Amino acid sequence: MLVGDRIREARIAKSLTRKDLGDMMSVAEKTIYNYETNKQAVTLDFLEKLSDILGLDYEYFVHKSKSISLNDGVHKLSISPKPTAQINTDIVQIPIYDDVVASAGGGVINDEYPTQSVGIDKGFLRTHFGLSSFLGLSIITAKGDSMSPTIPENCQLLVQKSVPKEGQICVVRIDDELYVKRLQKLPKYRLISDNKSYENIELEGREYDIVGVVVGFFKRMI
Repeated sequence: MLVGDRIREARIAKSLTRKDLGDMMSVAEKTIYNYETNKQAVTLDFLEKLSDILGLDYEYFVHKSKSISLNDGVHKLSISPKPTAQINTDIVQIPIYDDVVASAGGGVINDEYPTQSVGIDKGFLRTHFGLSSFLGLSIITAKGDSMSPTIPENCQLLVQKSVPKEGQICVVRIDDELYVKRLQKLPKYRLISDNKSYENIELEGREYDIVGVVVGFFKRMI
């Protein structure tokens, strides 16, 4: 079985479309198609990132092939068979961005590289956070008390990429800073703090990007 077949197998096991996977990998849907149909050489960087996102061992994508060519842009490598890996489709691997701090106060500059991932049962996410989709999830840190008492200080936020509704708490990027605030759409777009000692942030006329919606949080035990 070629590496493209393994990518397709893993994607289907995770209930992802090619577009879903392309969005998660920040590549075009056509690229995923070319990889899966073995029409384009798969880069090593792609496989490493794919392993992290899907929560699979890197060797999963190569263990059934007698000899697979992987193109890193400079060299071509031949990889031998490895033991079979199993996919647990009931577990979602969620990347944790320990270095990304979204401020529930003033903004904080962030570096966006996942440091690790955690596997969480889909049933737990459905029951405790009301999730029906498990795409685009990530965990970041929140600091400050502007969303108190709704969100405790120094907790970890479970964030999902989606379009927020009126009044939902979301993570918003303004310039190079991230804020955790409640979104008000009417009469005009602004960010509201649950802690009324903080002023609102007006979004009209500003460059901003809504990173995702806060669907839950995990309180750190000190």
